[in-house]
Amino acid sequence: MTRIELQSRETQPDHQHVWDMLERERQRPNSNIFRAIANLPDVLDRFIPMANAIRDAGGLDAELRELVIIMTCLTIGSSYEEGRHWNIAVRMGVPKDKLAAIWGFEHSSHFDEREKAVLRLARQTARAPAQVSEDVWRDVERHLGSGPALAVLFTVGWYKMTACVTGPLDLDDEPGFTRL
Repeated sequence: MTRIELQSRETQPDHQHVWDMLERERQRPNSNIFRAIANLPDVLDRFIPMANAIRDAGGLDAELRELVIIMTCLTIGSSYEEGRHWNIAVRMGVPKDKLAAIWGFEHSSHFDEREKAVLRLARQTARAPAQVSEDVWRDVERHLGSGPALAVLFTVGWYKMTACVTGPLDLDDEPGFTRL
């Protein structure tokens, strides 16, 4: 059971701009993460633009970004975000058997060397950021370039931050949410 009241247009009539922004950004205003963060309307007001900036940063391709997010969520135990991004990846055309193999990516034929390098960086960064090895960083930088490699780090950091909200709040799935 979620540990905080989830807000809505009806419960926050003074903050209609927040709900309008979510709709304008084609976000789901009924998503529990947004409804929880809406308890701090000024934070939510900045949350979506920052999420968009990180999502679009550095030329990281969308499929690779979703793999990074899923690996981050699995590493830190963030089931709320992992479920949503699993569905996003499936809708993008990522095969379910590839997603199911992500934790054991090192020994899976589903992943190419570029993806394996990025998943190593995502896992190491999610576990212990200051302990990412030089070899892991250089391998990703060689495959992607500096900008997209940095975008991987921002993506991991963003989803670690959201897990610090969704986890302690014991955020429930929205009614009707189904993992594809």
